[in-house]
Amino acid sequence: MKKIITEIIYDNVLIPIHIYKEMRMDTRISILKNKAILRVPMFMTNKQINQSIAWAKSWIKRRFKENPEMQKRFEIKTYNQENTLLINNKSFSLKIIEEERTNFSGKIVNDTIYIYVPAKVEEYHKQKYIKTLQSRLVAQYFLPEISDRIRKINKKHFNFDINNIRLKYNHSNWGSRSAKSNINISTRLLFAPKDVQDYVFVHELAHFKEMNHSSAFWNIVRKVVPDYKEKEKWLKKNNHLCDF
Repeated sequence: MKKIITEIIYDNVLIPIHIYKEMRMDTRISILKNKAILRVPMFMTNKQINQSIAWAKSWIKRRFKENPEMQKRFEIKTYNQENTLLINNKSFSLKIIEEERTNFSGKIVNDTIYIYVPAKVEEYHKQKYIKTLQSRLVAQYFLPEISDRIRKINKKHFNFDINNIRLKYNHSNWGSRSAKSNINISTRLLFAPKDVQDYVFVHELAHFKEMNHSSAFWNIVRKVVPDYKEKEKWLKKNNHLCDF
C-alpha cells in the first residue's frame, strides 16, 4: 500500500488528503477528524490519480457547503495581539510581530510570548505556525517543572527507572510511556488544573508496571489518586478547551 499526501485549502481552512494506492477496483473517499482519505486502485496511472484528486477536492468542497459543522473540525484558532493565554496557571500575553523575513521564530520573555512571522504568508499557514511555535516555546519553558514534578511523584510512590521526560504537542492522548522508559506528556495538558496533570503523570507511571488498562493497572492508579475517575471526567468534558 503506497501513500501520497496532498492538501486542499477551502474557505481559509486546510484539509490534508492522504491518498492510498491499494488492491481495489473502485475509488473511495472519506473525511475523518483531521484529514480526508482517498483510496484508489493500485494500477492507476499518475494522470488518473491526479484526476481522482481533483474529483476528491470538489467532493470535499460540496460536503463542507452542505455540512458547515464538518468544516469546523479543521479550523485553527485565530490569534491576534489581544490574546492572553492561561497555561499551567501562568498568564501569558501573545505578541505577534510581522516582519520582512522568510521563516517563523519565537521566544518567551517574562510573561510574554513573542512570535515573529513573515509579512507575506497565507493566513492559514500563519495561524498554523503560530500554534506550533507556541507549543514548542511553552514545552521548553515548562519542561523543567513538569520533569521535576513527575520525578517527585515517582520517587514518593513508585521508584521506577525513568529515562527521559518529554513535553510536546499531541492531540491523540494526554501522555504515553514508551518501551524505552520515556514519558511523553502533551503540551495540551498544561491547560488542565495541576491536580488533573498529576493524575496523568500517575497514569503514565503506572504503565511502568502494567502496560494495559487492566483492573491491576487501575488499582495502582487508585492507590495514588483515589478520585481518578473525576480527573478523567474533567479531561473528557474540557478536552476541547485544552489546546493552543
